[in-house]
Formats: sequence, C-alpha cells, structure tokens
Amino acid sequence: MHKTVVNPKLKFIFDSDLAKMTQVVVAASAFCLNSVPLAIIFFSLYIAALFVLSDDITPVILPFCLLSASLMGQYGSKPADYFAYIPLVVLIVIAAVLHFVFYPPLFVRGKMLLPSLAVAAALMLGGAFSIGAEEYFAPVTLYYTLTLGIGVFVACLVVYSYTRPQGSLAASVSSQMNYFTLAAAIMLVSSISPYLARGEYSWYFSWKNTLTTFLLLSSPFAFYVAAKEEFGVKAWAHFALGLAGYGAAILSFSRGGMLFGSIAVIVCATVCLVYCERRNRKVFAIFFAIAAIGAMSFAAASGLIQTVIDKMKVSSSEARVKLWKEAVANFIKNPLFGAGVGFRGQHFNPQTGNMYWYHSTPFQIIGTAGLIGVAAYAYCYAVRFRILFPAKRLYFVFFAIAFLGYEAYQLVDASDFVPIPFAMLLAHLFIAAEAYRCRAADERDELPLKEK
Repeated sequence: MHKTVVNPKLKFIFDSDLAKMTQVVVAASAFCLNSVPLAIIFFSLYIAALFVLSDDITPVILPFCLLSASLMGQYGSKPADYFAYIPLVVLIVIAAVLHFVFYPPLFVRGKMLLPSLAVAAALMLGGAFSIGAEEYFAPVTLYYTLTLGIGVFVACLVVYSYTRPQGSLAASVSSQMNYFTLAAAIMLVSSISPYLARGEYSWYFSWKNTLTTFLLLSSPFAFYVAAKEEFGVKAWAHFALGLAGYGAAILSFSRGGMLFGSIAVIVCATVCLVYCERRNRKVFAIFFAIAAIGAMSFAAASGLIQTVIDKMKVSSSEARVKLWKEAVANFIKNPLFGAGVGFRGQHFNPQTGNMYWYHSTPFQIIGTAGLIGVAAYAYCYAVRFRILFPAKRLYFVFFAIAFLGYEAYQLVDASDFVPIPFAMLLAHLFIAAEAYRCRAADERDELPLKEK
C-alpha cells in the first residue's frame, strides 16, 4: 500500500480541469507578455505544492511542459539571467525531499531503466581518444552528459516509484497533453495575429522547432479522446482541438512541422474515423473537410502556398546539410566512440550553454557516440517499441502516432538530445504507458480494440 499523509482529496486538485485551465491561462499570459517571472514563479510554486501534497507525480507533466513552452521566447538567454530564481530551485528541492519523506518510494524494475543506463554509458564514452580533457569536462559537456544519462535514469526511478493515479492513467496523461495543445495553439495564434492584421503572411520565430516538437507529441491525444468518447460535444471539441494543434505546428513554418504535421493530422483523423463512435463519424468528416478547405483557401488567397514551397526547399550549401556531413566525418574518424558531447565544430556557433547540434537525431548519435551510441539508442528504441506494441488498446494507437511523428521530425532535428524538457518528457510518457499497459481493462478507454 502507498503511504499518504494528507487528505486524499488534495490529490485530485492537481488533476482537475480547473487546475489545468489555470495553468494554461498563466502559461499563455506569460508567453504573450514575455514575462519570465510570472512563468517561473507560478510553476515553481505549483510543482513544489504538487510534490508535498500528492504522492502521484503524473500531474507534473502539464506544468513541466507549460513552463518550458512559456519560456520559448527567451532563446539566446544566458544562465546568469536566471540566477535570481535560484531560491525557487531550492524550494523545489526541499519539496522533493519532503515528498520522499512523506511518501516512501517503492522500487519498480521497469523496462526503461536499463536502456537509460546504456545511453548514459554511451554518452560518457563518447569522444574517447578524440577530444581533450578540457572539452570533455567543460560545464556544457558535463551538463548534457549527466542529464541525458544519469539524470534520465534517476528520473525513471522516481517516475516508476511515484506513478500512483487514483483514476485512469490514460485519462490523466491525455488530458494534460490536450490542455498543453490548447496553450500551444494560443501561443502560436497570438504570435501570428499581428502579421495577419497587417496583411503579412510570412513570419519567422526562433522557437518554431520547439513548438512543433511539442505539438507533434501532444496533438494525437486530442484525437484519442475524440475517438473514445460517445456522441456529443466533448468528442467534437477534442477532434477540433487535434486539428488546431497540428494546424499550429504547420503555421509555425518549421519545415518539419509543415511536412510531418500535414502527414500526422491525416493519419490521426483517419484512425479516429475508424475507431470513433459511429454517430460521430459524419461530424468528424465535416470538421476535417471544413478545415482542409479553409486551409487551402486561405493558403491560396494569401500566397502561402508559394511561401511553403520556398521554405521546403533544401540547399546542399545550407548549415544543416553541412552539419550532417560533419557528423559522418566524425563517425569515420572515430567509429567506435564518435566525437563526443564536448566536440565543437566549425559550421555552427551554438548559443551559450548549448552542445554542438547536428540537427538530426541519427547524425547526432553517430557523430557524438559512434557505434557505442548506435547500440545504446537502438536498445532504447527497441524497448520503447516493446512497450507500444502489441498493446491492443486505443491509447497506444494514438501514442504510437505521437511518438512516430515526433521521431520522424527528429530526422531533421535533435530534440532527443535536449534533456529538459524532451528527454525527460519522453521518459515520463513511456513509463506512464508501461504502467497503464499493466492495469486491468476495467474502463472503456482501457478495453482492447477488438472489443470496441
């Protein structure tokens, strides 16, 4: 039995719609107002309260994601810009310690533990015999090496021990992801509205890749709720939310967002139409048709089609292609261990506090950790697929679409190497999925597909 020292009713507060909508309002406001203090102070206090008042840390997904998204506009900021918030970090640490005291951990030997250790070992071995001690032990190198390796492993231990929802685990995770989709769509709309008001249909945001990565992960969960709900407004609203999420990813003008977002929304809508309650199919089909016609009409009238075509062109002389070639060169030079996290090349000058990005997960793996990295990450992906398949429940169908859409985008990006938020978020989502898979099929959203 889990030990609980507070009123169990407090646990439900963090998973309530009111709490989630409050977080959405704060995050969207902080982003639109460019208010770093509002975002950091509110979500730090919220997460600290969650640690103290609840033994279940599943509800931490939403504030964790919203805090990261609300700070997207701070690209290029330096660590020193956040020194004033160190007391809040101390507060969270104290709350985490109290969490362990109030709710003793229960060790669970989950599937993701060994893969995270394998990745940790590969990253620590990365660059062996090819970079010097100064590069290997640089603060930036240690940050990425330790957080992507040992940090993710420790996070897995904690999440396995404290995934203790009182309700449906699938409902809790999907609800949080849906509220995040709503917030992200608001952020995108607020950013492009001034351009649209001036009759301009071309924009650039430094945070477009971050937003797209989030939305490719979160948007399918809205279609999941739409597919499992009975005939009515809740199902329709979630289908529309899923369309809005992918629409925001496309309108971010991230090339990966435009390409993979367009593919994923068609897949999600099609799967939703297959598994949804029959009376909802006509409504969903009408929604999708209206969205498609509206999008194409708007694109044609505004000249966006040509803008999209121009943005999708890839030149062999652009930085990303040069980085890929450099990753291959580093792999050839040191095929076993790669060039390491501490490598600094000539084709890209990262912001302070960042590692050297090859802007593609496969190239990042071979360039950073060589064959050792390939083996470690292959093991990690194999375990993830083992969790996803053949789990014959509706939740896993849409989670698989989310994960595959996310990873497809990582062919031209490398968010798998961003410890906070993406590496930690993926670990949490897969651990929650593993725990959900082990639960008895006693709710409609947990019934096997063949019984639906």
